[in-house]
Amino acid sequence: MAKTWMPREEFVRTLPRALHSASVLLFDPEGRLLLLHDSSSEGRAAKGWPQRWWAPGGLLREGEAPAKGAWREALEETGLHLAEPLVPVGVDFVPPAEGWPPVSSYFFSTGPLTWEQVDSIALSDEHDDHQFHQLSDWEGQVSPTMHGRLTALVAAFAHEQQIVLHCGRPM
Repeated sequence: MAKTWMPREEFVRTLPRALHSASVLLFDPEGRLLLLHDSSSEGRAAKGWPQRWWAPGGLLREGEAPAKGAWREALEETGLHLAEPLVPVGVDFVPPAEGWPPVSSYFFSTGPLTWEQVDSIALSDEHDDHQFHQLSDWEGQVSPTMHGRLTALVAAFAHEQQIVLHCGRPM
């Protein structure tokens, strides 16, 4: 049976769409993890955006490499110029849910921040607070899925490994 080939452009239109994000796990000199709190506003809430604690990061721009996007997002959200190259820690795949396409989230880290860097954090308008806590102290302040994701990623980084997650759980 002969295979019928469709034009490349037509084939490309049939491919699934997905989002990609990148975040940076940042630690103070005492090893506490930094998370940022999303700012609240009536407009944000009305558009269905929840408030949450999350590592500095966000969606990648069209064609942007994950490490570059993580570096850019950290700069935009904290004002920190991080040393490069960032260390890859892991990736988490989340299938489509709640009207969102699938998302592949890439995670990176650096060595611990200096106290000077910690003191110089300048949040963007997207965030209204930032805190450093031990991972165990974040439990209850973030969703169980988020805490599981962070636990797996921090453990991988501590052991100088990389990890692949599915919905926040190791595969």
